[in-house]
Amino acid sequence: MRIHQLRSLVAIADTGSVRGAARMLNASPAAITQSLQQMEKDLKIQLVARAASGVTLTADGRALLEHARLIVGQLARAHQAIDAMRAETGGRLSIAVTAWVAMTFLPETVVRFRQRMANVQLEFFEGLLAIANPRLRDGSLDIYIGRQAPGNTTSMFTHKPLFSSTRAIVARRGHPRAESRTLAELLDLDWLVALDPETEGLAPYKMFAQHQLPVPRSIHYLHSLTVAVALLQRTDMVSIFPWPLVELCASRDSLCAIPVREQLDESTVGIITRAGEPLSAAGSCFIDCLVESIRDETGPGARDRDRVMTSVEIQI
Repeated sequence: MRIHQLRSLVAIADTGSVRGAARMLNASPAAITQSLQQMEKDLKIQLVARAASGVTLTADGRALLEHARLIVGQLARAHQAIDAMRAETGGRLSIAVTAWVAMTFLPETVVRFRQRMANVQLEFFEGLLAIANPRLRDGSLDIYIGRQAPGNTTSMFTHKPLFSSTRAIVARRGHPRAESRTLAELLDLDWLVALDPETEGLAPYKMFAQHQLPVPRSIHYLHSLTVAVALLQRTDMVSIFPWPLVELCASRDSLCAIPVREQLDESTVGIITRAGEPLSAAGSCFIDCLVESIRDETGPGARDRDRVMTSVEIQI
């Protein structure tokens, strides 16, 4: 396998067509097709299924794609490291950030980072497990600032804790169960929770099992804070938020924390990267800027910072 062949496979997966891959790689469709066919011939397997509507990866293609992304991404990072040693700037840094950290410390972190590495392009993703972990694994994400997955990923990722906090049950202000005191009173509601891909979404079920309760009759999964807030505001759904997010969203979005007596699991937010892989100069600089912003009690956004600091424990 050659690197240009792996790049072609990644581009086809990302764009869904040979023409789209050609545009992404600034090559001709014929060159992309030739790269793919030669790789299929060498490996003696079919990597894509071709149809009038485009191409899709076969099971073999999807298996190879995970490795192709890692190789292509690692080569790009190697080039960036060499450019840095030559005092050349540029490249891209991809980061996923959990919502409440994005609302408080991210702006100041970006300002500091841009002052030091103005030519590095930043790419941000919403910091949910279902979004961040697959991208960390396949190499399309450099840094995840968020909650560590409870699954068996400790050997694959490194985790540097930043904050710990508890979580809360949230609903719209004026919800008919807003004054409930136990989880048992909420079992018949529709629950909206973030999908945990490492445990196949079992986390909310375990929460009820820990308190010797049956699971709610209806659990739905989300991949966006915007969607969660919109649904909570206009329905009788309930959800589970980390307390810092409750502090930020409750008054602004007309939400409230339901005062159940049960203690919910603690949530730890940290800096998560791939194990055994050195961070680029840009990645290290971004983390330095984030830590500085967290420690700077006089920085911009002090009101939001003070609000979330009442519900977290700093671990750096």
